[in-house]
Amino acid sequence: MRRSLYLALALVLAGLAVHSAVRVIAGRSHRAASTTSRGGPATAGKATQATARPRLPAKPSLGDLRAAVAGANVVIVVIDAARADHVGCYGYPRDTTPELDRLARESVVFEQHFCPYPATTPSTASLLTGLYPDTHGVLGALGTDAMEYQGMDPAILTLEKSLRSAGYHTSMLTANEAASPAVGVGEDFDEVFRERQVGSGRQERGDSTRHLVQKLAHVLSKHQNTRFFAYVHFLPPHSPYDAPGALKSLFSGKQPPISFQTPAFLPQATEEYRAGPPPADRAEWINLYDANLRWADQAVGEVRGLLEKAGLLENTLLIVTADHGEALAEHGYLWHENVPYDEALHIPLLIRLPGGRLIRRVGALTQTVDVMPTIRELLGIESPTDALQGRPLTPLLTGGKTAVREYAFAQTYGPYYCRVARDKDWVLLQYRDGPSALYHIAVDPRQTRNVIASHPDRADGLGDALRKFEQQQAAFAAQTTKGRQGKTTTASRRKLSEDTRRELRALGYLK
Repeated sequence: MRRSLYLALALVLAGLAVHSAVRVIAGRSHRAASTTSRGGPATAGKATQATARPRLPAKPSLGDLRAAVAGANVVIVVIDAARADHVGCYGYPRDTTPELDRLARESVVFEQHFCPYPATTPSTASLLTGLYPDTHGVLGALGTDAMEYQGMDPAILTLEKSLRSAGYHTSMLTANEAASPAVGVGEDFDEVFRERQVGSGRQERGDSTRHLVQKLAHVLSKHQNTRFFAYVHFLPPHSPYDAPGALKSLFSGKQPPISFQTPAFLPQATEEYRAGPPPADRAEWINLYDANLRWADQAVGEVRGLLEKAGLLENTLLIVTADHGEALAEHGYLWHENVPYDEALHIPLLIRLPGGRLIRRVGALTQTVDVMPTIRELLGIESPTDALQGRPLTPLLTGGKTAVREYAFAQTYGPYYCRVARDKDWVLLQYRDGPSALYHIAVDPRQTRNVIASHPDRADGLGDALRKFEQQQAAFAAQTTKGRQGKTTTASRRKLSEDTRRELRALGYLK
């Protein structure tokens, strides 16, 4: 009898304990949800992750998307000089990107994503501002042996400034001096870690991805309980192609899965390769590039591993992209800076929502300038209508629209100044000095046949779109300049330090 009474009493006490625990958990969940709705910094880290996120319907609304990322951290990973057509999930048959391919199976993959300028400094500035290069004005060093660069107007709204105002701690981790405050990019981050490529020894470059991953681990451990935004810029596959030996051996001596035909089209713009001479064997040159891309992909996997180990992956909006691509002599070019073709302009973009809850492939035209307004819209941060030129990609994420832009635009400077306009099927290259070219990329994706003579109507249509775009650019610049009068001064030329000039020279940006 006594044993039965003890057992009954134990059951009652256990029931009270469970009821109390449920009330505590419910209270915590309610407080977490209330904090999330306010957008305060306490919503981040593992606490929010413990709160179950709603499942997304097949066609989510904007409200559904915002609920899926409420209180989430933001991590952007840029792999420098990664051309989309050498990435596995974009159709490349080589195993160059197993980590990106894995991520693609949990993400929205944007198949037709293009940078506005095939160089690191202006393209990265466009990523962080939502503005085209001739609007934000940050184009890198002024001249191939310059002592100065053009800084950014401090009144320009940047992504890091936006997220910092929303309660995020912001960190920039970069292995390319051309994507750093040294040249006017990322000046609004709370902290910046720059991995130098020269100084105590060039051989240190082999450690650049490892050092950035280690620094990111430190950032994650320090900010687990606050929302954070981390921008991580890996140098590979940027030249010189000196991936670790084990990675080089993956493709060494093998025949690349692409043709080597170089079309004869003037101006035949063989660019001086400033970071060292290419090998005589072009196949091996491509093999080295692919090995460097595998190196970058490995680093992306390490970032994912860090987030998983810290318990943060499912509370993080993870975006992987590139600043530009890389030319491998397809059109007479090596490197990337002056290349108006898709090998330098077409880049990957993968967006993974927390939990990998939205998986699809999007064939609409998108651009680098669209990333910043997309993040702001997902996080519910209101964007001034006169401050951004990019388009939020949320209508493509919800499935509410099949396109957010009819055209994508790009430009190059240098000896072969060129403006580029494209729609889904055609692309026009307008050189300042020299003939224009029109490619029917729907049937000629490698841009090998200039068909401008047989399709003048298509060329005229894209030419009209390009002129209208430039008029809009001029009007936007005039309006924003007028709006800033009396508030800030316009950007001025700033001196490059000798350390920065050495870094840029080692990477081929300066002579």
